[in-house]
Amino acid sequence: MSLTIKKLAMVLLVLSFMFAGCTRYANEEELTVLKDTKAASKKAQTKLATVKQERRNLENKLADKEKELTAALEEKAAVVSRIK
Repeated sequence: MSLTIKKLAMVLLVLSFMFAGCTRYANEEELTVLKDTKAASKKAQTKLATVKQERRNLENKLADKEKELTAALEEKAAVVSRIK
């Protein structure tokens, strides 16, 4: 029984080595698609970085405007309290 298992294991080992070398290489069309996809990916990453930077700038402007609004409301409240 153990001899049969050893033979079967040896056959499986030999077959696995035979099929391990069989790989399919990309053809020109697939390489072109891959290059196009890579270029589109880089372009999208650049656009994303630009949009993130723009968002940060807008958030900073919003924070500045909110500070200005708070200061203006406080000044208004101070003026109204002096009038009364």
